Amino acid sequence: MGFRLFKKIPLLTLFSLFVFNGLAFAQPRLTFQLSPSLELAQVVYVSDFDFIQQGASQYLFQIGVDNSGGPEVLGLMRFEVFLESEMIASSQTEPFNLMADEAFSASNIELSSGFVTPIGQYVLRFDESETQNPSDEFEQEVMEGGKLPKGNYSFRVMFRYTEPQDDAVAPPKTIFINNPTYITPVAPGLPVGAGMTDILYTSFPTFQFNSDYDPTIKGGAPFHVQIFKKLDQHGSIDEALTSTPHFDAWLSETVFAYQAWGVQPLDPGIYVWRIQLQLITSSGTEIMDSPVYTFRIEDPSILGNEQDKGVKDDILQLLYSLLGERAKEVIQSLSDYNLTSIQVNGETITKEQLYEIIADYQGQERLITDFHLLGTQK
Repeated sequence: MGFRLFKKIPLLTLFSLFVFNGLAFAQPRLTFQLSPSLELAQVVYVSDFDFIQQGASQYLFQIGVDNSGGPEVLGLMRFEVFLESEMIASSQTEPFNLMADEAFSASNIELSSGFVTPIGQYVLRFDESETQNPSDEFEQEVMEGGKLPKGNYSFRVMFRYTEPQDDAVAPPKTIFINNPTYITPVAPGLPVGAGMTDILYTSFPTFQFNSDYDPTIKGGAPFHVQIFKKLDQHGSIDEALTSTPHFDAWLSETVFAYQAWGVQPLDPGIYVWRIQLQLITSSGTEIMDSPVYTFRIEDPSILGNEQDKGVKDDILQLLYSLLGERAKEVIQSLSDYNLTSIQVNGETITKEQLYEIIADYQGQERLITDFHLLGTQK
C-alpha cells in the first residue's frame, strides 16, 4: 500500500508543475494583417515606417492582440521590416501591462497617435522608430527617390517581454516590391522635340514600349496608352495632348497591334502618343508618365500620283548631284517603278523634307551617307 502511495505523490506533483508552468508561460496570441494598398504595392516609401519623425498618415497594417486565458504580463509591441535577412526598419512601443483576458486590435495610425488599451487603459504609442541601410547600393537608391529598392520584403510584429522569455510573434507577411523606374515608347515615332519625324505608310501600325515594371507580378492592366491626332486647330503638341484621344485603352502587354483593337484606321496626319503607368504605393496611387512620341502617317500612294511628278524630277537632279554620270544607270532602273517613299540616313522623310535636304546639299550643309528610294513596279 505504501508503495502505491509513494508512486502517486510524484505523479500529482508532476501534474501540478505542468499546469503551473503552462500558465506561467502562456503567450498572447497575435494576428497581423497588411493593408490592401501595402500588400499590393509596387512602390513603398521608407519614410512611411518612420512613425516618430514623419508620423503615420497612411494605413499600413493592423495588429491583433489576444490574451484570453492568459495572466497579466509586462512587455512591449514591436514592428520590423526586413529585406531578405537584413532589417531595414523597426518601431516599438513603451512597455505596458497586458492584462489577463485582454484583447484588442490597433492600426499603425493608432499606434503612432496613441491607442488606449480597453482594460488596462494604457496608452500604446510607438516611442522608438529607426530605419537603416543594409548596403551602399541600398542607401544610394533610397537617397535618390526615398523608395525601397526592388526585392522581397518581410513584415513581422511581436510582443516582447521585459523579462527574458521567448517573444510572441505573429506569422510574418512577405511581399515583392517592384519599384519601377521608367516607362518609354519604342515605336512608332521619335521623341517630341527630337528635330526629326518618323514617317509611316500604314494606317495600322504596331506599338511597342518598354518598362522595368513587370505586370505578371501583380496582374491587372496598369499601362494606360493614349494616341492623339494633332489637328489644324492645335497650336502645339501640348494642346493635342489635352484633346480627346484618338485611342485610349488600359493594357497589360507592352506590344500591341493597332488593328487588333478593331478601331478606325489612322488617317494621314501627325500623331502623338504616350503611356501612363498606374502605381499602387504605400502613400496612395501615383502615375508615372512616359516621354511623348510623335509620328506622321503618309498616304503610301501619294508619291506615285501624277501631281507629284515634280518630286521625281527633283530626286533625279539630286541623284545627278550625288552620283554624276553614274546617276543615269540608277535613273533608268527607276523608270519601271512608282516611287512610294524616300529614306535618307536611315530615316523615312516627307516631300517637304526632301526639298530641305536638296537645299542644304546645294549649300554644302548636310552630309548624306545613306539614300534609299522605295517603290512598286508599274
